[in-house]
Amino acid sequence: MKKTILLLLLTAAACLYADSSLVDLLRIDLDELPKRDFVRVEETESGKAVVVTVPENSRKGSHWVTVKSLDLKRLRGKKLLFTTFVKGEKISKAPAYYFGLKYMLIIKSESGMSYPQAPAMRGTFDWKKSYFEVNIPRDALSGELVAGLQEASGKASFRNFQISQGGFLKPPVKLPPNFKCEYTKEFLSRPVTRGVMSPDPLKMTEKDVDDLGSWGATNIRWQLKGSNAQAVDLDIYDKLIDSQLNHLEKLLPAFERNGINVIIDMHLLPGGRLDGSGPLGTAGEEATAIYGNAAGNRALAEEKYYRAYLETWRRIAARFSKYPIIAGYDLFNEPMQTLDMPHDYLSIQYDAAREIRKIDPERMIIISPNHWGGPDGFLDFTPLPLKNIVYQTHFYNPGEYTHQGVFWNSKIGTRYPGVIGGIYTDRKRLAMLMKPVVEFQKKYGAEIYVGEFSAVRYAPGAARWLEDVISLFEEYGWDWSYHAFRESHFWSVEHVGPDGAHPVPADEDTDRKRVLLRYFEKNEKPE
Repeated sequence: MKKTILLLLLTAAACLYADSSLVDLLRIDLDELPKRDFVRVEETESGKAVVVTVPENSRKGSHWVTVKSLDLKRLRGKKLLFTTFVKGEKISKAPAYYFGLKYMLIIKSESGMSYPQAPAMRGTFDWKKSYFEVNIPRDALSGELVAGLQEASGKASFRNFQISQGGFLKPPVKLPPNFKCEYTKEFLSRPVTRGVMSPDPLKMTEKDVDDLGSWGATNIRWQLKGSNAQAVDLDIYDKLIDSQLNHLEKLLPAFERNGINVIIDMHLLPGGRLDGSGPLGTAGEEATAIYGNAAGNRALAEEKYYRAYLETWRRIAARFSKYPIIAGYDLFNEPMQTLDMPHDYLSIQYDAAREIRKIDPERMIIISPNHWGGPDGFLDFTPLPLKNIVYQTHFYNPGEYTHQGVFWNSKIGTRYPGVIGGIYTDRKRLAMLMKPVVEFQKKYGAEIYVGEFSAVRYAPGAARWLEDVISLFEEYGWDWSYHAFRESHFWSVEHVGPDGAHPVPADEDTDRKRVLLRYFEKNEKPE
């Protein structure tokens, strides 16, 4: 008789899925687990567990077992919560935060691979709940749910695997049926703006503003940025942000003279993000102890950083609401949350937006979805019931193409249009990748802003990629800001060179810059 574990409890499955055949889709049969020398099944007080044991001299590489192979085509667009209980014995420290004890879904999509996973753990500990949330991409093909160890030694046990639909992230407010976003007549009558991300906010000069004005840009996403170390100490953080806002205020006459609307972007939240090695200094230990590195932004996990986040936006709104050239407030750059915490990525933006509305009743507020603000973050995204809220996406798709040569493991030479990640990619496919944003726009009557998009300067066909991407933004009526203006040579339209190591200033306008200039000609400059 076959020994089985239900990945999804039958009673819960009947409520969660109208299609009862999905129960079979999510069933685990232990007799079908791949045979591995380092894997066995043991009986525990709470049922059977998959046990992975790796000696110290064998820690290199991946020692995991595929618990279940999933046909994700039948789960596209669903939000799923993957849960298990884990027990560790002498789990060694791994060389990076994403290694170690591993509970992960390997997703193969038409747009490439992704690897959502639970936080890694180390040391010796009794049974703990381990979980992560996933929005299954609309182009997902297949998935491998794996459990074990990667680049680490020790003994890891896993039991009580479950999947539930819906996840832990819920909208902060219930919307009425057939809700539509609300915009004032003045807001809807404004022209579409096309522009860029700012360079380092303390290094931008009046000449840079005039140069950008000569290009024809009508917006700039002004980054408030810095290091995580600066964000952990709130006194240092406040001084850092104030210095960048002081510099912005000095440049406002130049921006006004050139007809460039400024969007203030909180690129760095109070507390920053947890880095790969854990907390920075003594601050942030509370979040790390409870949530591990998956806590992401400390403002979601620790009350003092949450309060500082709201206070920072109150100060910004009070200071800049008197300037017409300030187009709006971009509340949270690229949220990423996979665990349940005291605050979530959307409710914290809702709280900040309501504080701003007490000071600045109608100016644009920009809200970002989860999952780094990418299109898939819109799969289960809900709008907020406030006036003149614009919803932001970032577009770097397919990442294998746009970021080639940027990271150590990405190769140079992937061409657009062409076969990328085994799938032919052209404008039609780019439109498919943007589809979740378009559907959200149509469903709620939402205004959309593309706060970042780019392909690295030496990517073969980068000008064609820019042309196709921007033409889609134009078709959908979206505002957009190219990443980035005089920030990094990787994304510069004023540099050439065969790779990331040899940037050279261009003698004439590059083909990528000519694409931007051609679309900037569509901008309406004020009288």
